[in-house]
Amino acid sequence: MLSTRSRSAAALRARIRPRAARVALASGARRWKSAMVESYDEDDDEDLRFSGHTGGQLVHASLVECGVQHVFGYSGGANLPILDQFSESPIQFVMNRSEQCCGHAAEGYARSTGRVGVVLTTSGPGLTNIITPLQDAKGDSTPMVALSGQVPLAAVGSDAFQECLAVDLTRPCTKWSYQIKSVEEVRSVVHEAFHVAASGKPGPVHLDLPKDVMTAVLRGAGVPLPMLPPPVTPSKAVLEEVARMLSVAEKPILYGAVAGSEELRALAAAANVPVTTTLHAMGVFNEEDPLSLHMLGMHGSAYANYAIQEADLIVAIGSRFDDRTTGALAQRVVQPTVAVPGDCVAAMRLLLPLAMRMLLPLADFPFSYTRMPDGRIKTQQVIEALNLGFKPQREKLVVATGVGNHQMMSCQFLRWSEPRSIVSSGSLGTMGFGLPAAIGAQVAQPDRIVLLVDGDSSFNMTLHDLGTVKERPPPCHDGQDAEHQLPIKMAIMNDGAQQMVKVWQKLFFDGRLVATDNVNPDYVALGEAYGFESFSVDNVDDLPAAVERFVNATGPVLCDFRVVPDICLPMVAPGKGLQEMFLPGSISFDDEQMPEMTGDAPS
Repeated sequence: MLSTRSRSAAALRARIRPRAARVALASGARRWKSAMVESYDEDDDEDLRFSGHTGGQLVHASLVECGVQHVFGYSGGANLPILDQFSESPIQFVMNRSEQCCGHAAEGYARSTGRVGVVLTTSGPGLTNIITPLQDAKGDSTPMVALSGQVPLAAVGSDAFQECLAVDLTRPCTKWSYQIKSVEEVRSVVHEAFHVAASGKPGPVHLDLPKDVMTAVLRGAGVPLPMLPPPVTPSKAVLEEVARMLSVAEKPILYGAVAGSEELRALAAAANVPVTTTLHAMGVFNEEDPLSLHMLGMHGSAYANYAIQEADLIVAIGSRFDDRTTGALAQRVVQPTVAVPGDCVAAMRLLLPLAMRMLLPLADFPFSYTRMPDGRIKTQQVIEALNLGFKPQREKLVVATGVGNHQMMSCQFLRWSEPRSIVSSGSLGTMGFGLPAAIGAQVAQPDRIVLLVDGDSSFNMTLHDLGTVKERPPPCHDGQDAEHQLPIKMAIMNDGAQQMVKVWQKLFFDGRLVATDNVNPDYVALGEAYGFESFSVDNVDDLPAAVERFVNATGPVLCDFRVVPDICLPMVAPGKGLQEMFLPGSISFDDEQMPEMTGDAPS
């Protein structure tokens, strides 16, 4: 999103200083309503091939038709008619240790691949337990289809055992939530669900599946499959205006999101424009490239924050302006000077030949921290060592994180070179996300190295899903057994506290510390109880050997890194602009007198 400018630099500065020009390349076109009465090229004979199938069989057949390879779920009475279909199926069913973990695993699966993640739960608590993953997926634009069992239609509204108003509960946290009321519409609705989840701005979809509909038998033909709307082609005239703005801008910047890695890299090189990314987009632009400004925002790089504040043109590619990446704004909704509807990848391809070269200086404010004089280690130090240890395998690396200091420090001290190499909870900030998300990423991509960087507080919330890491999955459809265990590399940054919140208590609440210290289990003993290689390290002398052992482990491995608490810097204070940062060295968690903060603590 950016503002137009005259060729006079003085006139331009006068016009854009209050607000930089912004160009928004949309992530997708507005979706048409489904035409449920239309069909593809199916004839009557094709429609009749599903006659005699139960609703549960039709759901399973539709999943196969939609290319689903894995489903994450948990059993229950109301979803048994569907669950039974996976007894002999080309789809692998992965059982997590709670429905919330199922949802986060499906998110990890989707974010690391771009494919739709699928969840199957039962009714009642099975549905309510996936509310958090659905909201997390909506906030972070993650394509997901959630299938939940439901009591029979006749019992809906009677407070039956394990009944809840699933559609009402999930409507605010999904793109579409719908209860299937007849066996005839099953296939059409499931196909529509996958289209809605993956098209336009991706997001979660929920289908409520009453048990009597799932056991009912289709007689004759079902409702035809929905027609798909035509794609929206980005306007060449609008893109020519974007190119003109790029040609005259003195301080342009590309603000990239997940899609279109090759196109973004080519566009940045052709126009010689620096690139900054959101949390989820790290790796879409190689961070070793001289044009990379790395991540921006609350804990982003100082140089990215300064650059975007000084920019006279911001080209936002398939991205929204979240408050964690913008700092204080007078209005929450940012209106672009030029909007480019359509697929952002297609838009970049059309814009590329129109781009013009220019020369731009880059600022230098490196990420840094203060080491402990006694040899104890900090989270930043561990992540630096992991970055070095995994460097030869970086192209195969996928990193899942929990939420907290370790999440932001991972963004700062790991270098990202491949798209979809970070799996993290951004908009909702869901603690406990890391482990099940790592499971989903490893299931989706068994040939890649999945590294979990988690904090003790976040890890404690879902550590029961270690059972899913341990469990031997069911036989694959080709008769060959899958791996006995998921070879996830689990690095726990253990400082014994909910450290990010503890910092806020010290900054905003006069140092009154309430409910932010942890009583942790022995993580090494816990890992060994599940049969994993497990060890700990707490000093700089042992760190290189520990990281080497961790990197070279062949199966699941857990390392308890006993780290010293620290504050994550740079940090943009609430209510401040991105240029108003606390930089490394300006404040310390150990300072007796902290700066006086005004306004609300970060949410």
